Amino acid sequence: MAINFGLANDYNVFVFGNLSLSNTDAEGRVAVGGNATLSNYGVGAGIIPLPPSNTDPSFVVDGDINVTAGSNASGNTVINPNSNVINYTMGNPNGQFAVGTPIDFMAAEQYLKCASAFWSTLMPNGTGQVIFGQLNLTGTDETLNIFSLDSGNLFGSGLSLAQLNGINIIAPLDSTILINVDGAIIQYGSYQIFRNGTAATRENARRILWNFPRALSWSNSTTAIYGSVLAPFAAANTTYSQINGNIIFDSYSGNAESHNELFIGELPEAFTCLLTTSTTTSTTTTTTSTTTTSTTTTSTTTTTTTTTTTTSSTTTTSTTTTTTTTTSTTSTSTTTTQAPVPRSQAITDLMTSIALQQAALSHILNAEGEKIQKILSFDQLTPETILMTNRSVESMVNSVSNLELVLADKIALFKDCI
Repeated sequence: MAINFGLANDYNVFVFGNLSLSNTDAEGRVAVGGNATLSNYGVGAGIIPLPPSNTDPSFVVDGDINVTAGSNASGNTVINPNSNVINYTMGNPNGQFAVGTPIDFMAAEQYLKCASAFWSTLMPNGTGQVIFGQLNLTGTDETLNIFSLDSGNLFGSGLSLAQLNGINIIAPLDSTILINVDGAIIQYGSYQIFRNGTAATRENARRILWNFPRALSWSNSTTAIYGSVLAPFAAANTTYSQINGNIIFDSYSGNAESHNELFIGELPEAFTCLLTTSTTTSTTTTTTSTTTTSTTTTSTTTTTTTTTTTTSSTTTTSTTTTTTTTTSTTSTSTTTTQAPVPRSQAITDLMTSIALQQAALSHILNAEGEKIQKILSFDQLTPETILMTNRSVESMVNSVSNLELVLADKIALFKDCI
């Protein structure tokens, strides 16, 4: 089972920056790494079963919060200890307004940006063509079908996503669908999405991922998107539409509905993007009783005459029992590992994994270079686009640098073993 979206896995809406929505709702959980500005907004009404009261961090805000009306139906609204509460009149029928840091947004952002780039490099095994303005994506794999699109020129048709009159995804219903869409500026038109020739359903959406690894802006006005949307660098704006699945953007504004059809497909693990290991800690308390017995004996003996000998002996025994109770607490950290292998093989495997990770990082950096070249080739290039591109590339390079430090530490572990 793939990790998919890491810390964002259980969230219907997950943004690294600011969220600004009004007069709509997210059926599932919502996490905001920046500021949340919401008006008449609902959270969590589609979470089934309802979590126990006051337990679920269903609405998490790491920046300032300005929320007017609406309701958090499923659990707690949690803000960072350093957040400013500008306004908060949202109802919490199954939770409370709390302070805490249940999500490491920096770690989530680093992983998802890396994972998006990783999945975009997977070799396509599906085909596509545009017929009478409809994009047909066809795959035959029973497990995973991968498609690669140029958002501005779909399979040589000269049409962009905004110019289509429909999309039909033709593939086994139980297979995972990964649609990698290249382009810095993404815009959908107004049309319907089909699955095997019939209108796509919310259930179909759970196995579809639209991946936009280089998008800087993402917009949709009337098309209902079926499938999760991963555009980790994009400023998204949506109006009068809906997205069915996990929704992951850099920032997000508008009034589109967010339907809680969380992704259940299986994608290849983005191992190079994982920086942390989960552990489980158990505490065991042991009580030991020790008993010490001391015995004191007093003896009186002997009276003797020449005629008769009589011996009398009196023994007095005194026993004292002392009980000592000792309580010890042992903390055990348990990590799931593979079966033991020979030391030499383990070192070989780890060195091989480092080499593979280095190769993957080189592909990511090459992709960033191609992204810069693509954007600089635009006819109408604005300073704002250049600045957004620079920020996105800088963020990815910083993530790669952090991974390089981790790999350097791994290599250092073996210097005395080789």
